[in-house]
Amino acid sequence: MNTAGKVLIIHNDVSDESPADARDILDQIRSVTEALGTEGYQTSTLSIGLNLGATKTKLQAERPDVVFNLVEAIDDSGQLVPIATTLLDHLRIPYTGSGTEALVLTSNKILTKHWLRLHGIATADWWDPETRPPVVPAPGRWITKPLYEDASIGMDDASVVADFAGVAGRIAEKQQVRACRWFAEQFIEGREINVALLGGREGPEILPIPEIEFVDFPADKPRIVGYAAKWAEDSFECRNTVRRFVDPDKEAPLCRQLGEIALRCWDIFQLRGYARVDFRVDGNGKPWVLEINANPCISPDAGFAAALAEKGIPYSTAIRRIVAAAQAT
Repeated sequence: MNTAGKVLIIHNDVSDESPADARDILDQIRSVTEALGTEGYQTSTLSIGLNLGATKTKLQAERPDVVFNLVEAIDDSGQLVPIATTLLDHLRIPYTGSGTEALVLTSNKILTKHWLRLHGIATADWWDPETRPPVVPAPGRWITKPLYEDASIGMDDASVVADFAGVAGRIAEKQQVRACRWFAEQFIEGREINVALLGGREGPEILPIPEIEFVDFPADKPRIVGYAAKWAEDSFECRNTVRRFVDPDKEAPLCRQLGEIALRCWDIFQLRGYARVDFRVDGNGKPWVLEINANPCISPDAGFAAALAEKGIPYSTAIRRIVAAAQAT
């Protein structure tokens, strides 16, 4: 029955008692396993931790044709994600999604912004306690973020400060709540949009472009997709952040510009398989890249799956294409 090959799904260690953002990986594992089975693959799973010797032994025993990489953190740290692919590179085992170099570049949001600036792509000004502040800080509000973590971990209304003068103090407060490295960037007032890309034989395909609408948000409430919006189902933020798709006919110039920038990011960061580029579009219609998601969430209720459905691409077909991209490297 093993008609398509053997795929080992690797993931970070998680349990039913883990926080909501971490438990999401369980949905991804189930969905990917089911999709691979539909496409004729034999599957197994392996959790990845800090014991690389044990992981190496298990990988060599499994001898998969391809590894499907769902690792989002190691030892509860997004900074350590590239460890998994570095080991796979060392063992010469093909794996899905972007390679180690791309993961290193994109998991560090400041490093991402440096590369974007070097290639002339607009990204907001930034500052962190370990580097010099901008000579002339951008006016208006700023937002504080974890440097390496995704899933909007640690992000809430208090992440936004009125001006640059409040940045250092707010970062110090945030570090007391979550002991990781934080930084700040100019808050771009505007639309929250992302572009998902799916690899194919003729290059990456731009999927329908979703926008998050902030419905009935009070005037003084920051329009951000924070932790509650993603993971607290009963919260105001979750109920009132609504996904819709940008009309490609009514907003053709914007869609074309967003797609062109996303494709440039795919090439610049050497992305592979699938990816997502997050934007803010300001009041003048200018797109600003917030970050690059080299291996975005692919749970059935996430934005990537929604974009696939809007395009009419079956989920299992997308998973097969992601595996095919890994096999082609």
